[in-house]
Amino acid sequence: MKILQIFPGKVWGGAEQFVLDLGLSLRDQGHEVEFLARRSEAVVARLEASVDFSVVDLGSRLLHGRRPEPALVMAVGRADVVHVHDIAQVGQVMKAVDLAGSDTRIVLTRHIARASRTLPWRRRYLKRLHRMLFVSDLGRRLWQSVNGWMPDDRCKVIHNSIPPYVETEADNLRQRYAVKPGVPLILFTGRVRESKGCQILVEALVRIRDLDWTMVFVGTCKPADFDKELVRIAQRGGIGHRIGFYGFSDNVRALIRQADLGVAPSIVREACPLSPMEFMQAGVPVIATDNGAQPEYITDGTTGLLVPPDNVDALANALRSMVTDRKKRERLGCRAAEYFDSKLSYHHFIGEILDAYS
Repeated sequence: MKILQIFPGKVWGGAEQFVLDLGLSLRDQGHEVEFLARRSEAVVARLEASVDFSVVDLGSRLLHGRRPEPALVMAVGRADVVHVHDIAQVGQVMKAVDLAGSDTRIVLTRHIARASRTLPWRRRYLKRLHRMLFVSDLGRRLWQSVNGWMPDDRCKVIHNSIPPYVETEADNLRQRYAVKPGVPLILFTGRVRESKGCQILVEALVRIRDLDWTMVFVGTCKPADFDKELVRIAQRGGIGHRIGFYGFSDNVRALIRQADLGVAPSIVREACPLSPMEFMQAGVPVIATDNGAQPEYITDGTTGLLVPPDNVDALANALRSMVTDRKKRERLGCRAAEYFDSKLSYHHFIGEILDAYS
């Protein structure tokens, strides 16, 4: 099958990594995969080290009335399936298909959970989609609640997943942060920002300062000096020396395997966050908030712990219960890994994607 994958954003985030992983995995299965990206320095810089790709203008409302670029027309004309990951790009892609005179199937994945009404001029393009995919049932329900005109048989839920882990060398976090033997290492991965609940997490850690633990944040701060605010909170609470900031890593899953506990305390509604899944795949127990699709793949008390967002007390209590109970951590981590392997594996995910393409 000839498949065209189009990167959605102007920055490199979870959706962009999702597209890259998906395209490379499809190639490994023998499919011909091309990549298209928007004109973005951040995305182009990341892709130059990974794959061959083309760059086009698409996704802007200002392009609604414009003729698609020849490069886009040629690319969609070569493809059996074009997989789009931004609803704003569908119009340009549909126009390109028409100009190419092809019977290319267009598939859209919606990576957000939001009840957004589709603009009337865009509906005619969405009605022509071969499939509209949602990364969670929450995302599907919210979108369809205000877009009842979309036929149900075009909509399909495919939960996110992550490829199998390939063992690589990584920094020794316990050595780097002088974590004593037997002291639980707690890890946060992702963008270190307020919306991800990082401030709430530090405030919760202050409340368990009577326990032994070390906390490491892995990811880029946004804004760039956000770590200084977290350090101020930690120092006021007497735990400044127990919190470290690793910064960005392209080897996150190798670092995760060194942790005793993962925390994903986002205070915004997540469509289907990958960070908790990365901990689950590694057999590391995770505490996550319940304000998005997390309950669709984490069962509280069985494959992880779920807490309300923006609730310092609830998060502190969950942290205390995990830090003080090694057997509980091991039990939840083991069950999480078993659930991931049976329900969320990348093999299962790719099969669902190919079924949607058919």
